[in-house]
Amino acid sequence: MKSMIGSFLGAVLLCASAFAAPDYGKRAQPLDAAVQARLLGKWTNPVDGLVIEFSSVDLASGLIKGKVSPTWGPAAADEHELIGWVSAAPRKESYDNVVPVTFTTTLYEYGTLPVWAGFLRDDKLITMHYLVWPNRPYSWDHISTFQETWTKLP
Repeated sequence: MKSMIGSFLGAVLLCASAFAAPDYGKRAQPLDAAVQARLLGKWTNPVDGLVIEFSSVDLASGLIKGKVSPTWGPAAADEHELIGWVSAAPRKESYDNVVPVTFTTTLYEYGTLPVWAGFLRDDKLITMHYLVWPNRPYSWDHISTFQETWTKLP
């Protein structure tokens, strides 16, 4: 019986270690408060007129939280939760260096899932926008892709 309990506890500990918290100390470069300050606030783009607000940036993990506020259509009456990530790496000689950023939400009124992936450079967010549609006329047409440049609102 004791060996069975020992084996069970060992298996539990082994499984628990598989779900251990990420070691953000292994980051290529720690995030600093300047990146956080640059991201926090409201942003918009001229393509679809969305307004996003980054309300928190966790400097340890890079987790971004905020909200998306559509400005037109059935989704305009609702704020939508936004989550994402920011990362960084040390500058390499003779290479261009940017701050990678991703974020996503659900536009449940349409059944769509928008995802933005790109980078922060100076005072702009340059992103590719991937919009996944549940219903489209053709089987190859479920993902739309756009390039969007976001600017910070005052």
